Amino acid sequence: MRNKQIKKLVFNLSEGLLSTVTDLLLLQFYIFGASLGKGKTSRGAYRAVEEATKELEEFNYQTLKQTFDHLKRKGLIRSLQEPIITQLGKQRLNSLVPEYQQIRTWDKVIYLVTYDIQETKRLYRNKLREVLRKLGAAPLQASVWLTPYNPEKILREFSSTPGFAGEIIVSCVGKDGYIGEEQLGDLIYRIYNLDKINQRYQQFIDQYKQSHDKWNAAVLYLSILKDDPQLPFELLADDWVGDQAYLIYKNLTKN
Repeated sequence: MRNKQIKKLVFNLSEGLLSTVTDLLLLQFYIFGASLGKGKTSRGAYRAVEEATKELEEFNYQTLKQTFDHLKRKGLIRSLQEPIITQLGKQRLNSLVPEYQQIRTWDKVIYLVTYDIQETKRLYRNKLREVLRKLGAAPLQASVWLTPYNPEKILREFSSTPGFAGEIIVSCVGKDGYIGEEQLGDLIYRIYNLDKINQRYQQFIDQYKQSHDKWNAAVLYLSILKDDPQLPFELLADDWVGDQAYLIYKNLTKN
């Protein structure tokens, strides 16, 4: 199987979460845990994974054998006899798979970030956008972003980067404020696409609240969580069902 085909297959099997067989198997071990520890050899481990997740029948034995060997060699699992993720494996998975934030501290302020960076400094402009996304910000306009989390410290550090030239302005808006004619709560739902995300959570709940399909439920839930900005609970509407979806996911995947 060619690398491009494998990447596409993994991407499809994981709802766009992952792109390598290595990470797909790591996610398997994370979801199924010690219940996969049947195999005394790579073939036995492969059979255990295949039984747990029929989707992996798409891969041939040699592909998965090489992946198991790679996982062990890189120290991402303990052994083939006990294919449990090591701390190093968890770190790798944590960088790929989103985690539900049960505690979301908020200072009750919305921050508007505006910037003016010259076209000749577009590299810094692109890096700034990456920083803003990691801060949980969403674009309101091309150079105007909004975030409920205080960005001042990180943006000060960014503006001190050698070679940076431009202006970054941070303004504060109360949670009951307005921007233009649009109420802040409505604006937040629009720019973060929260209505669409909430619909996806509701579909997940309807599909898996009575199901025992651990793998497909976990993959679908994590693919939604990846797109969820996980805003402070105070900013979410009363009909938000993300917390209900998390409980279903948690109950399905607990070992």
